[in-house]
Amino acid sequence: MHIITTFMTCIKEWARISFVQFMTNEVGAVPSSLTDDFDALLSTTLRSYQPRMRDNITRSNKWLAYMEEYGKFRRQDGGERVQVPLMYGLSSTADIYSGYGTLDTTPQDGITSAFFDWAQLAVSVSISRKEERQNSGRSRIISLLGAKTEQAEASIKELLDACVVGGRITASSADGQFLRRIGRSDSGALGPYPLAALIDTLPSRSVAIGNINGNTYSWWRNQFASSSATTFAGYRAELVNMYNLCTKGTNGAPDLMLSDAVAWEQYWGGLANFERFIITDAKKTQVLGGTTALAFMKAAWVWDELVPDVETNAEIYDAIGTVSASTVFFINSQAMEYIVDSQTDFITTDFMRPENQDARVAQILWMGATGVNNRRKNGVLDGITRTAITS
Repeated sequence: MHIITTFMTCIKEWARISFVQFMTNEVGAVPSSLTDDFDALLSTTLRSYQPRMRDNITRSNKWLAYMEEYGKFRRQDGGERVQVPLMYGLSSTADIYSGYGTLDTTPQDGITSAFFDWAQLAVSVSISRKEERQNSGRSRIISLLGAKTEQAEASIKELLDACVVGGRITASSADGQFLRRIGRSDSGALGPYPLAALIDTLPSRSVAIGNINGNTYSWWRNQFASSSATTFAGYRAELVNMYNLCTKGTNGAPDLMLSDAVAWEQYWGGLANFERFIITDAKKTQVLGGTTALAFMKAAWVWDELVPDVETNAEIYDAIGTVSASTVFFINSQAMEYIVDSQTDFITTDFMRPENQDARVAQILWMGATGVNNRRKNGVLDGITRTAITS
């Protein structure tokens, strides 16, 4: 409803501009055709909703919404791909000295870069001539555009979540590799990296992430553990241990935990009433979509229905494999990367008429990348039982 309300505010302004253009036509000729005016009305109205639509889409994904507010989020002005500076070693020149003591100036390694390819998402908003005629009149066509835009927004929300949370597998196999999603129409097009690829259930898997192979470089491996807990005390101990593994070293601790609903409910159900700590920070709650977030140590713990079973290997969106165990990702937002192209952040194009269709079509476009700058600061606990955990 809010979309339609926003669109309706554009009608009076469009009518005023059209009237002024008609009255001030320099040569007294017939003003621009109704088709041009109609396309302009649709394009202007859709464009007016772009900022709110962009916020709605981003906020629908808890990980990206959190990254945008608290993590390594930035806009980049194009480029062939995204470069992420990395520090994989400390300087050996750090020392204690006194007065005129000699300072160590030995040249140091320990700095490199990871590279992540751009991914592009699109969804079309189309209105056929038949729909135009069935909804003739400015108010009715604006209402139709509002409904079409809501449909497009919901569709690209789902696609974005499927890309960055769900990921893709080709077949179900124990601890199998999660891949970037591919385009339906263009099988050569790849989506952004999913969490299960950036935070791998097999950290030493021989696969390049950001152009660096974790099998070759041990410093490019995330933390991992498989659960064997059958009691709540054991489950909590495993969660604490993974949290602490991710906290070792500099650059802080995980501040976001993302799991499937069962893992979240298992923990919630095991807490005594007086222990049921939830995030009360108004800003953080708003960023996470108003959802109930558990407070675990210093992290906000939320769930997403597309979080896969990374142990027995089941991907939810395409219903590949059978979910047999639950998964919890431990995310340090300062060790992850979310980058969008500054000119393609859920923008809207003008309405155009295709050569082979009796319709008007506009697109909502996004170009961005997900990545990581320090895999050691992130972790995953998999294999969590989905049967009731006793105290």
